[in-house]
Amino acid sequence: MDPSEHPAGPAARESAWARVLDQMEAGLAEHHRALLEGGEHPGPVVVPEGIGPLPVTLRARAEAVLAATRRMEAEVEIHRDALRGALRRRAHVEGREAAAYVDARA
Repeated sequence: MDPSEHPAGPAARESAWARVLDQMEAGLAEHHRALLEGGEHPGPVVVPEGIGPLPVTLRARAEAVLAATRRMEAEVEIHRDALRGALRRRAHVEGREAAAYVDARA
């Protein structure tokens, strides 16, 4: 079926997709805030059934949301790796501290 023939019509489809992209952008901002400040992350964005394919007029915006999502993923990986390193260093230091208190004469 040609997208312009979708039952919802092109204007309704574009409006529905614009709302989805609004939710995605807001969700990314909330994820970023939660990553930096702590707190709960928002739930996933659900694309409503029956809105049809993404209109060409919103393609650039959708690509920008995708790029922002990929940047967020990279930032999460950096934070994860930093946390992993800190935990390993702490375990290594705590392991040495614990061994320093073992009475070898016992």
